[in-house]
Amino acid sequence: MNTKLLDSLVQIIHSLSQEEQKILQQKLLINSSEVEEINLEKLTALENDPFVGMWQEREDLEDSSQWVRASEKTGMDKLK
Repeated sequence: MNTKLLDSLVQIIHSLSQEEQKILQQKLLINSSEVEEINLEKLTALENDPFVGMWQEREDLEDSSQWVRASEKTGMDKLK
């Protein structure tokens, strides 16, 4: 997980005006046919969830995308 990106998103969400937050809520609707409000407080509270950052001390997971690519390569090499 890219915690830097998540932190940046949280900062951006916090900086939005009330009107911008409403627009964001509308854009984040899962199914546009069902009107369901998304609670931005829950989205921003994600940063306080125990699972966020649980691997932040692991140097091998600093770039999660690179780690996934390397894992996939290792797995494919084993199949050969």
